[in-house]
Amino acid sequence: MSKSGHILAVDDDALNRGVIERIVARKGHRVTLASGGNEALQLIKEHSFDLVLLDIMMPDVDGVDVLKAIREDFSMSALPVIMVSALDDSDKVVELLELGANDYVTKPIDAKVLQARVDTQLSVVIAHKKISALSEDAKRRNKLLLKLFGRYVTEDVARNLVASPQASLIGSELREVTLLFVDIREFSEVSERLSPEKVVVMLNNFYDVMIDVVQKFQGTIDKLMGDEMLVTFGVPKTRDDDIERALACALSMQLAVAEVNERNVSQRLPEIQVGIGVNTGEVMVGNVGSSKHASFSVVGKEVNLTASIEAHAEGGEILISESTFMGGGLEVWIDGKRELRPNGFTYGVMAYRLTGMDGKYKLNLNQNEDASRDAPTDALEI
Repeated sequence: MSKSGHILAVDDDALNRGVIERIVARKGHRVTLASGGNEALQLIKEHSFDLVLLDIMMPDVDGVDVLKAIREDFSMSALPVIMVSALDDSDKVVELLELGANDYVTKPIDAKVLQARVDTQLSVVIAHKKISALSEDAKRRNKLLLKLFGRYVTEDVARNLVASPQASLIGSELREVTLLFVDIREFSEVSERLSPEKVVVMLNNFYDVMIDVVQKFQGTIDKLMGDEMLVTFGVPKTRDDDIERALACALSMQLAVAEVNERNVSQRLPEIQVGIGVNTGEVMVGNVGSSKHASFSVVGKEVNLTASIEAHAEGGEILISESTFMGGGLEVWIDGKRELRPNGFTYGVMAYRLTGMDGKYKLNLNQNEDASRDAPTDALEI
């Protein structure tokens, strides 16, 4: 980057302006002249300058007020200001430096001194521009990374990975999380009758709608597995309403199946039903894999239990575990309960069939009933 710059020289005396212009122009700088403070401020609004040489004593707006106005919009490194004055008062010099002047040159002007100080301040401008360019480049790259990561992990996880080098290390921590599995029922049978292209379209219809629902309730999409999605609440950070948002998300997903089917029907694709399982428990949260390939995920028996609960849910049904049922302090509507025998577990677990919830979200799977009415006899506070 060239050290030549565009310099604004401000002085109410025409002779002084001519002297400054000749001295500065010898070094190859472009010089614009202003005869007063008002003119200088107007020129700064209309043009881009690298440096201002500013007289103090002027009849309209003096140099002190011009300096103050410049510092309201420009930092000392973005637009340096060298005060040029016949005043040789140390107290005045200190005052001006405290107000944001970069340097001070006295009249009569020593050409070599002025040239040297101009060069010094232009070096500051060059450094500032380089830093600003690097900063903008970093912002663009981070924005691109967030956009790319955001297609595979949630924005919170992506921001965490971009902002902190430690976030990419292999390792995990124990944390209580509410997990939600959702799966398209009889998808294998349906997909056998369709071409691969139509299967992809049907899956995209499903995920496009469901991902919007997940984002609405600030869930974290852990993974997409064919026709199944694992969503977590409490990752990457725990919130007091994790269970409430998870249950609201599950209910909204079942209600949103109608929108998925509208898209499918319009594209001559089969309608679908989904089963959902929700469970709360302690899991290991973090980066799983190696330095060569890893995924940010949750691991533990509670993940397997959630998948098993979801597997027992019929199309259009939401089953929630007892830990979720008892852990939220919420008023929910259930339509029965049953004991499940999950694969890999030596004991049975109780699951509750969720049909609605009161409180903040007021959701009800029975569209013929008013979700805001008084709780029915099967409504329980958990």
